[in-house]
Amino acid sequence: MPTLSDHEVLSELDDRMQLFIRRQEMMFFATGEPGDGHDCTFVTGGPGFVRILGVNRLAWPEFDDASLSDAIVAIERDPRISLLFVDFARGAIGLHIDGKAKVLDDDAMRRAYRALNLDPSLDLAADRRPKRWVTVYVEEAVLSAAGVLA
Repeated sequence: MPTLSDHEVLSELDDRMQLFIRRQEMMFFATGEPGDGHDCTFVTGGPGFVRILGVNRLAWPEFDDASLSDAIVAIERDPRISLLFVDFARGAIGLHIDGKAKVLDDDAMRRAYRALNLDPSLDLAADRRPKRWVTVYVEEAVLSAAGVLA
């Protein structure tokens, strides 16, 4: 596993990045098309709401939230996405991820990643299952203030 210094760009999520993501309760993601500008969306959930599916793949569930419909349409038109996780409680540590996103309905996601079927937190959240998932293939990941995570 590569070592990480401040602002080193990696093509996969190392162990520290994965641990950092699992602790987060919020993130921002940006989508957009060339010439159309970018949209930035704030997403929250309990710790671990963003699932690590592999060293270069992560996902989070989306419920039928009308406020995210524009972002979902933007992803379907142009898969480029940027994620930003910030832990303000631990010294403003930030993790920035660039990659390609894909939207899958809940049934397709559960077929592709069978371990999700064993996750009791996904059975019913507020009496409803996720409508869809946003999956991200990680192309670049940069962790700021990495020494604080050690």
